[in-house]
Amino acid sequence: MTVAVLYLTIAVLGHASGQTPQQVKSLITDLFSSYDKRIRPVSDQSLPVILDVSLNLISIIGVDEVNEKLETSGYLTVQWQDSMLTWDPAVNNGIERIFLPQNEIWKPDLVLGNGFKKFEEFGGSFYFVDILNTGNVLWQPFQVFESHCAIDTTYFPYDKEVCEIVFLVWSYTVFDVEIRKSAEGVDLIGYKESGVWEITHTEARVSKDSVESKVTFSIHLKRKPLYFVLNIIVPILFLGLLTILVFVLPVDSGEKMSYAMTVFLSFAVFLTIINTQLPVSSDSTSVLSFYLLLQMSMGVLILVITALQIRLHHRDAAVPISRLFRIIVNFERCLKCYKSCLSSKASTSPLKSDKEKHTDNSLEMPGEILQETNDCEWKDVASAIDSLAFWFFLILYLSLTAHLFLSIAI
Repeated sequence: MTVAVLYLTIAVLGHASGQTPQQVKSLITDLFSSYDKRIRPVSDQSLPVILDVSLNLISIIGVDEVNEKLETSGYLTVQWQDSMLTWDPAVNNGIERIFLPQNEIWKPDLVLGNGFKKFEEFGGSFYFVDILNTGNVLWQPFQVFESHCAIDTTYFPYDKEVCEIVFLVWSYTVFDVEIRKSAEGVDLIGYKESGVWEITHTEARVSKDSVESKVTFSIHLKRKPLYFVLNIIVPILFLGLLTILVFVLPVDSGEKMSYAMTVFLSFAVFLTIINTQLPVSSDSTSVLSFYLLLQMSMGVLILVITALQIRLHHRDAAVPISRLFRIIVNFERCLKCYKSCLSSKASTSPLKSDKEKHTDNSLEMPGEILQETNDCEWKDVASAIDSLAFWFFLILYLSLTAHLFLSIAI
């Protein structure tokens, strides 16, 4: 007897709390008996429909620096109040929510305001909206958004960008449909990290321009530089250093010009390879691009100097050496002499006074330098050009490289 009563109680409660398809269908029929999706769902048509629009970002598909395009995937969370879709659950078998295809009810005509494609309807016929008994409607259309994004590549690959995704109500004025808030802003709960870009900050801004209502989602991006450093910057630094080492090779080796040409061609080929990886923009040119241009200019200048140097090395000894080349040789020998003087100070006899040392140096060294300068040959000119050019281009290379990293990394 007790068991029978228990089964009967469960059956009665289950019947009371259960919702059959016929009951749900009956509710939908009653709701749509006088419903017209062409009419804004407000009891007072002089008041606007209030929208709450948020963006749930899933991933950053890519950033096109050339076309200044940001491609993302995600879905909007749009909520509004439909006063014509309300009911009392107490008299409708406890039904508190229903799901309907999005095209069967009124919905705002939201569009991507800064997109690249033509305007398209968000969602589709297979998307459903969630409707509560209070009339609150939840619509979450998924989309791949292609939006315009102004790219500043000055500090590539350490650049930071701010991209905006703008949604606006296209047909209705702000007096009919108004985006009043964005409760969640940019939601990153389901976001999948990009291998190239890092999101540092997001914000949402609701605004009204004249009679247009819109919401702007700003995404602050920071490029991850490791790939570009390893595959672009480091090889460029090595090639630039190899270019300078041409002045270390003696002219008599016979490989000086071929080495210089080989390194220069390697540099040119490498630049054509990485050209597709560097951002292309007429509005902002990266510091790295200027650095590459200067490196190429250095390579051309080194080739010219090397060719001139080889010609001077093999010039007939009967040809007199001009005053300019004698000055170059004299300057190079003075530098060598200065170095030797510094190194010989430690080995100078301590019995000599400072005055004696100074007198000896002043009497002997200028005469030696002058004697060597008068006896210089074209080979000495080529050797002097090697020494001076090596140090000049090494200092220039280090200065440019330091300026590059100080500009883009700080």
